[in-house]
Amino acid sequence: MRRKSTHHAEAADVNVTPLLDIVFIMLIFFIVTATFLKEKGIDVRTPEDTPPEEETIPPPALLLSVQEDGFVRVNNVRIIDPYSVKPVVEEFMAREPRGVVLVSAAPDSKAGIAVTVMDQARQGNASAVSLALQQER
Repeated sequence: MRRKSTHHAEAADVNVTPLLDIVFIMLIFFIVTATFLKEKGIDVRTPEDTPPEEETIPPPALLLSVQEDGFVRVNNVRIIDPYSVKPVVEEFMAREPRGVVLVSAAPDSKAGIAVTVMDQARQGNASAVSLALQQER
């Protein structure tokens, strides 16, 4: 036969104070010994403060329109060869040092001609060259 156990279930008392002490000591140890590195991110340069008068005046622009036939119009007036854009841009930049060059390509023009015009403009010392697509009529 089986004997019945006569001892009662004792309450298990666990003292957690030493455990908390060890956890806090380890936390302090890791905080003190951790090395904090300054990681490099993106270098953000904010624009310099400029007077409001200069912000409202846009820089002068030279418009070079590439036509479907491969020729280039200068400010919608003269028609020139794509390889003769450089002297026109040099002359414009001599007159307007802050000027920008806008290249406007027709939808049916060849991409190589627009790239040639942009290269010629950059060789003509243009500070900024932008490309845009003309709207279809």
